[in-house]
Amino acid sequence: MENKNIATFIKIVEFNNFTRAAESLGYSQAAVTAQIKALEAELGVPLFDRIGKKIFLTDEGKTFLPYARNMLKAEEEALNSVRPEGELRGELKICSSSSYASRVLPELLLKFAELHPGVSLTVKVSDYLEDNFKKLSQGEIDFLLELDEERTFPEYLVTAVKPMRLAFVTYVGNPLLKKKKLKIEEAIADRFMVADREIGYCALLEQELNRRGIELKPAMDIGSVEAIVNIMRDGYGTSFIPEYMAEEYLKKGELAELNVPDIDIKLNVYYLCSKDRWINPVMKEFIRMAKEL
Repeated sequence: MENKNIATFIKIVEFNNFTRAAESLGYSQAAVTAQIKALEAELGVPLFDRIGKKIFLTDEGKTFLPYARNMLKAEEEALNSVRPEGELRGELKICSSSSYASRVLPELLLKFAELHPGVSLTVKVSDYLEDNFKKLSQGEIDFLLELDEERTFPEYLVTAVKPMRLAFVTYVGNPLLKKKKLKIEEAIADRFMVADREIGYCALLEQELNRRGIELKPAMDIGSVEAIVNIMRDGYGTSFIPEYMAEEYLKKGELAELNVPDIDIKLNVYYLCSKDRWINPVMKEFIRMAKEL
């Protein structure tokens, strides 16, 4: 029983699609079909039912799946056992929000790449949750790094959770900085900017404001937190953003934080993967390093 056929079987299960699995593996669809037919012939049972353009695991396929994962796991462990200590090989595919990808993730990626040069890293950047979760469910990525309020993800495996502080940041010289404390209405009243109002932490802020009967009327809605930070550095406006996006400039005195104690939105970065995925050594190492970051 060839492990490459087993790997193809697992990849088809992850994508629930022969064509996508073939593209991911770099095979032709004909080659993938031939591999599955060979595996089915060897096992003596069909692994997939094909109904129209859709495929479904047979009962035998469902039974075989955990054994298939264990066989690949055993192969990977055997290979790693004879490699030099710490040497990992393979690939890692990640999807992250734009702000996290631009400010926090690079540190982790650099450390990982330096420690494990044999691993190929791919990072997709997207702020659209529906598309991101679809990528995760279809096996197109190994991890989704999701910024969200405190919640559970029953359909996915949460491998790490990193708290992220949100702050009202403004330009140096804003008259509001003279006040020791501000009400939320004051903080958003003048030249307030948001990034992609309908999603992420901006949506969480607006939900909280709506709950209090306060209407949000931003002066600018810009699809880039980086752009908002640069606008504030040039002496304009206020925004509610992850602290890590402004941390460097806050330390340098190029930006300032407003004290708005009457609002507390908790945000976490969740490192998610599919419950159906086998956590291979590369993924395990990424999880370990993410927790230490």
